[in-house]
Order: sequence, then structure tokens, then C-alpha cells
Amino acid sequence: MVSFQWTAAKFFWFFFITFFSFLYFTYYGMMTVSITPNHQVASVFAAAFYALFNLFSGFFIPRPVSSSILDFYKLISSACTKLNIYSMFSRTYVRTPCCLLQRIPKWWIWYYWICPVAWTVYGLIVSQYGDLMQPIQGTGMSPDPTIRQYIKSHFGYDPDFMAPVAVVLVGFTVFFAFMYAYCIKTLNFQMR
Repeated sequence: MVSFQWTAAKFFWFFFITFFSFLYFTYYGMMTVSITPNHQVASVFAAAFYALFNLFSGFFIPRPVSSSILDFYKLISSACTKLNIYSMFSRTYVRTPCCLLQRIPKWWIWYYWICPVAWTVYGLIVSQYGDLMQPIQGTGMSPDPTIRQYIKSHFGYDPDFMAPVAVVLVGFTVFFAFMYAYCIKTLNFQMR
């Protein structure tokens, strides 16, 4: 369906990332219940952060890329210019190519790095597609980049960054579990 390859390493990475994502979401829900007076407040609190997690996960709105990757954007920009593809969201007549807009603002990038869903998306994309060298054929990309080049240039994902992603996912799980245990032990919302 999404062109996953049938290799043992990719299956176990997928299983690891999915398992720890479910685990940290479970512990996050338990933590929100432990720090709020009742489950209704906890559901409102958790829902607000779930929305922020999804917004800043880096999938819908990618994070800013480093200057070394901007050469690829110049290539895409020239293709967008040749095809006359510009952003529909721009209300001015500034000729900004569509591929350079819609990035997480630099003053919000700190939230991207502390967002657990961003690490899950990073791990899933890199573990499944980070080593693929097949070219992508798409509109506006005149020299067809490989999948590895595209995820590095568009999302800023380094395929050699899987070990830190795994450590951070385990860290989020341990942090939420610890916060749940600590808060359930120390906070008391009973009125006497």
C-alpha cells in the first residue's frame, strides 16, 4: 500500500517505533489524568496537546531546513518558476515559489524538538524510506531526486539519525511513565 519493503530490519524498526508511540501515548493519557482533578479536565487538557502534537509534528508543516539543503530548494524553485507554479496562499504579487512556503516558523522550532509525534514521524519515514534510491517523478522536479534525497531536502530528515530517534522515543515513554507515577503519588485532589 505504501511501498514498505519486506525486510526484517525495517519490520522491527516499524514495530519498535509503533510500540513505543502507543506506549508514550498511553502514559501521556495516564499522566494527564494524574495531574488533573478528574477525567473530564484531563480529556480537555490532553486534546489540546494532541492538537499541538499533530500541528508541530513536522509532517503537515515541515520544519525549517539547514542552509546546506537549500541548494535542492533552488533547483525546485527554478522548476516552479519554469512551470509558473506559485503559492495560492500568497495575497501579494511577490513571486515566491510554492515549495518554499509553509514551514514551521523559527521561533516555534523548539516545540518541534520536544514534540513526541515529531520523533515518531521522523523515525517512521527514515526507517522505511531513508535508504531507498529510486527516483521520484513529480511535477516541478526536473532532475528526478531519489527518495533519500527528497526526505533529506524536504523534511530535513537524516537517514543516519535512527539511533537518537530510538533513544528519544524510549525517553518520552520513561518520562511520561515517571511523571504519572510521581503525580499519582504526590498530588491529592480530594476535598475533605
